[in-house]
Amino acid sequence: MFNFTSSAIDAIATEGDNVNITFAGGREYSYTTEDVTKFTADLSNVITNKESVGRFVNTQLQQKVLQTA
Repeated sequence: MFNFTSSAIDAIATEGDNVNITFAGGREYSYTTEDVTKFTADLSNVITNKESVGRFVNTQLQQKVLQTA
């Protein structure tokens, strides 16, 4: 589980190669990624640099880094 503030995303957790994302409003989706270590490191950098977590997730979805489980 990651600690961040976002207007679009309430929570992100990883389990194995799954990434579970709870969006604002309570919608929860499970995604897979080929490299969960890289996804986690990239997300940590976004949070550390106070960048938009919602934009990061959207980009990961568009680039198919995250795929519907």
